[in-house]
Amino acid sequence: MENGAGQPLGERVRWLRRRARLTQYDLSELAGISVRAVRDIEQGRVRRPRTVTLARLGGALGLDGDDAWWQRRPRQEPRPGPNDLPGIGILGPLYIRRDGAVTDVQAPKLRLLLALLALRFPQAAGFEEITQALWPDGPPRSHQGLIYTYVSQLRGLMRSGEPSPGPLELARTHGGYRLVTDRAHVDRTRFEDLVARTREARTAGRAAEALALTRRALDRWHGSLLADVPQLRQDPAAVAVAGLRVESVLAYADLAMELRRPRQALHTLRSVAREEPLHEGLQARLMLVLASCGEQSEALGVFACVRRRLMDELGVEPGDEIRRAHLRVLRQQLPWPDEAEPPARRHREPPSAPVRHAAPSQLPNAAGVFVGRAAPLAELSRRLLPDPRAAAGRAPVTLVSGQPGVGKTALAVRWAHRMRDRFPDGQLYADLRGHSVRRAVTAHEALRQFLRALAVPDGQVPADVDEAAALYRSQLAGRRMLVVLDDARDEDQVRPLIPGGGHSAVLVTSRARMPGLVARDGARRMDLGVLTSGETYALLAELLGRERVDAEPAAAAALGMLCGGLPLALRVAAARMAESPGADLAQYCAKLRESGVFHELDGADLPSSLRFAFDASHAALPEPSRRLLRLLGMTPGLHVTVGVAAELAGSPPDEARRMLRGLVDASLLEQRARDRFVMPDLLRGYVAELAERREAVPSDQY
Repeated sequence: MENGAGQPLGERVRWLRRRARLTQYDLSELAGISVRAVRDIEQGRVRRPRTVTLARLGGALGLDGDDAWWQRRPRQEPRPGPNDLPGIGILGPLYIRRDGAVTDVQAPKLRLLLALLALRFPQAAGFEEITQALWPDGPPRSHQGLIYTYVSQLRGLMRSGEPSPGPLELARTHGGYRLVTDRAHVDRTRFEDLVARTREARTAGRAAEALALTRRALDRWHGSLLADVPQLRQDPAAVAVAGLRVESVLAYADLAMELRRPRQALHTLRSVAREEPLHEGLQARLMLVLASCGEQSEALGVFACVRRRLMDELGVEPGDEIRRAHLRVLRQQLPWPDEAEPPARRHREPPSAPVRHAAPSQLPNAAGVFVGRAAPLAELSRRLLPDPRAAAGRAPVTLVSGQPGVGKTALAVRWAHRMRDRFPDGQLYADLRGHSVRRAVTAHEALRQFLRALAVPDGQVPADVDEAAALYRSQLAGRRMLVVLDDARDEDQVRPLIPGGGHSAVLVTSRARMPGLVARDGARRMDLGVLTSGETYALLAELLGRERVDAEPAAAAALGMLCGGLPLALRVAAARMAESPGADLAQYCAKLRESGVFHELDGADLPSSLRFAFDASHAALPEPSRRLLRLLGMTPGLHVTVGVAAELAGSPPDEARRMLRGLVDASLLEQRARDRFVMPDLLRGYVAELAERREAVPSDQY
């Protein structure tokens, strides 16, 4: 049977299959037909294949939506493939393809702008980040006009010499510009979509289909990401795409060995491992694939080279994964191809899977009594839970901030325990002690803790924090893990602990609002407020007993108000009342009013006392801000303006505004409007007491 152009159908199927780098077996698996049927069609032994068979072959060959592809008259090729479509490429050297020809973008500014737009696609790139990318050392005065000029020039390059809109367009948005095209026309999104299909196939147990789809995804790459635009390689989106490529290569090698086709992955694995010489996961798989293909000597040479490089550059020995691969090569515990398997091993049981360490589960015990917080818990799920249908990208980071004692840690740990099944590769937890009587944990100390949990020996953890962070990101690549960073002090403590991408998630708690983490690292902040009156009543009922609270509902409401709705204050108050089971709530409220909340709620357990929670935040402030806070506590009225603060502090308004913003960032003030600030009631009582003592808490005490 021949198509409308007179070209034999079998030759056309063979050409398309080879262009897609599929074996006859791969094509049969993807199309759902037998290998024999594929072979007979290619060799011309089937004169009239059924239409449904041809449609399945078309879908497997990437000709989706063309149900009569075998009847189309080709020009020079059977059908334009992915590399013939108009498009923009960043998975290698930057290019624009139109009219079947590739256009190299020569002007440096145009290259930067196009690369940034392709990284952000299908979202827009904002004017501010465009300006930052084009002029990292500061923009010229005429930068807005220059951006318009560059956009106009890019539009000219993307259009095929016609004024009407084409398949590649550049549109103005409210805050910037974005590419307007199909996802298949940008190699990055085409790659991500194929990876998503690969995950679905692998999850469903369709290993051969997943292998073929991974091959098609990796074929989108034609070099290193942004090979000729190095300025954007550290952009979070670029780091995420590069990490997804490594994750895909690892999966490709695993699938190839699982299906006993190691040679199919060898070229790609060798190429990417050359670009990532210190990635032990890639090097370990390269060793196994080489040895499975009969290249044992080269596999052992890879181990020797990696070991030498790790010792020379990082001063560490190879990790467990590559050492296990080395041992398997020596013992020939390999997934031999059917045609290459040693006869002595041909009838043995397949080798056991490599040893896997137990997934770390470091979460502390959740609070025994926890009430309410339904909305914040739901919001955390919305922000942090991985979407199995989505391609891997930037690891989501959520920062839970709020005043001392508001229950940030309890919320984070409760949510983490509820969702631990959604992170099957483990949960990492670190108390960073940002506001503690003990010294704060450094980022490097936290990295050491996490790497130990990930089975990296102490002796192999680099002494440099950046190198340790790189090793940590490599360990998390391809995993679905939850990282909980509790009581963080500042952005520098958190940044090295954020994974490079994939489907892991990071949950941070801190009294600081960390605007830098939000602006630079894409974290999303969630300000946790005090308990509602209903939640306060429910917590007291759990702590003191329902009958006792129901007997004095008005007193329970008053106690909640005296404690400012803070869970910590309520728990300490309930503990005090538990010491006197016969006392009623009204009497205790009167005692609080008479003695003062902070005096009454002090305790021997310093870290759990209410005063300590506020003292630690107060001590972390610079002295001018401490003085202003004490002065604000003595000021009557609910609201404070910048003018009032400036007068109290004896400073210019700009300096007063800066100090007020610092107090807001430390969760010690709330900003209700641009020029109006409010101090929480319970904190006002603490600050007033400090002012009465007319002394600050020495910072070195903490």
